Amino acid sequence: MHAIQATILVERGRIAAIYPNPHGVEIISEQGTHFYPHAWILSGLVDSHCHLYGLGNTLTGLSLYSAISAQECVQQALQYAHNSQGWIIGNGWNQELWDHNHFPHKEFLDIAFPDQPVYLRRADGHAAWVNSKALEIAGITIDTPHPLGGSILMEDSSPTGILIDNAMNLVADCIPESTPEQIKKDIVAAIHHCSSLGLTEVHDMDVHPTLLPYYLEMAESGSLPIRIQSYIKAQNDEWSTFGYLPAGGEFMRLVGLKFFADGALGSRGAALLEQYSDADTKGLFLLQEEQLFEKAVKGLEFGWNISTHAIGDAANRMVINVYERLRQQGYASQDDILRIEHAQIVHPNDIHRISLHSIKTAIQPIHCISDASMADSRLGERTSYAYPWKTLIDAGLHPAGGSDFPIESGNPFSGISAFCNRIPFLSNHAWHSEQIIHRKQAILSYTQWAHESSGMDYRRGKLHHKFDADFTIIDKNIETCHNDELESIQVLATYTAGIRRFSHNN
Repeated sequence: MHAIQATILVERGRIAAIYPNPHGVEIISEQGTHFYPHAWILSGLVDSHCHLYGLGNTLTGLSLYSAISAQECVQQALQYAHNSQGWIIGNGWNQELWDHNHFPHKEFLDIAFPDQPVYLRRADGHAAWVNSKALEIAGITIDTPHPLGGSILMEDSSPTGILIDNAMNLVADCIPESTPEQIKKDIVAAIHHCSSLGLTEVHDMDVHPTLLPYYLEMAESGSLPIRIQSYIKAQNDEWSTFGYLPAGGEFMRLVGLKFFADGALGSRGAALLEQYSDADTKGLFLLQEEQLFEKAVKGLEFGWNISTHAIGDAANRMVINVYERLRQQGYASQDDILRIEHAQIVHPNDIHRISLHSIKTAIQPIHCISDASMADSRLGERTSYAYPWKTLIDAGLHPAGGSDFPIESGNPFSGISAFCNRIPFLSNHAWHSEQIIHRKQAILSYTQWAHESSGMDYRRGKLHHKFDADFTIIDKNIETCHNDELESIQVLATYTAGIRRFSHNN
């Protein structure tokens, strides 16, 4: 059983004893006794792929996730930027959700912001929409060459204001850094939001080294309500430049390096074996195979886990090739963790290789129900092997579940519901229902399997004697409730190391 009703005794942050309790959940610890009638308890839920600082930006800044048109994005930006004279920074637009689902043009922004630079990231984080002022500051013209692994979209001999993948950095590098006060505000907003969702741990991806001192300070002061496994930005060897090495801790661990093999499907940056069904392109490789191999070798020599973003079937094949070489040539032992992040489109011929070489996968089920319509357009018949959850599990793999927040909702029950229902937004029918997984597998993905992906399953992921007292307490039995109820499960309390970090009543 993964969800139980019980009285749990906690000592020094670990589970000391578990007793059946038919009336609900009772937690007895140094903090006191808390009783939750008719409630159920799970081992603390984990988001195995997210962006904490990005979530903080979204919670405290300009969020465009709900916008249904380019015009609405501009209106929200105007409201947010009232009386502001500096850069306008926002996140979350997604043209696939608009009536006219083509990329927006800089002209929309130029009318509203003729003199202020604007930089708005797409929901997937792999494209930016900027205005002419931002292009001017970055020195981008019709003559600017496309950077390696990026694209500057052009129309009528002029940049449109859309920058794909590495081209985003041409403008992003011109944006002034946030103040320490704003950074702390964003981090605090993000970590407490996670706790309210029932999350006790997150795997924070592509963390810029300049953010690590803030997290480490909070961990040392005891002010982190969740555990953080940090995978540090490494595409351009940032981890080495800033001199970081792996480090352990109860609430903050520096565990891995994060690389990108390709871009995203929505912006047609995912690298495909054959060209897109709706465009004359095969996407973008952000690293070549030999580059990734050399960077991974260097990271493994210093004891890092290796984590690589791969969306398209060509990118996934390339990453599997690299990981195969690392195992076979002895650079990565069986104890070294090699992860593929997303694994959205994996050619059937490559599935067995993931299992053969003990590669971990971290997947985000909510991407599937968000992407389905767009994926049909981008991939055509290849959707038959896209988002291959059951195929991965049938091959003996234990995919770790997550959300990629703030790109998608961080609610873990939305992810579990997507695993079990696979019904796209605005639809009533499952999309490729043959890939739906069982309820218990979905729960394992957010608990035990998530901890396997970071090497912490020896002490987390189960309600077990001497395991860490990380709990998510909910209002119904997640194992037996109807599929339609999964999305509406309510978190009553969240405990990390036996301390209540969130209570629905407070």
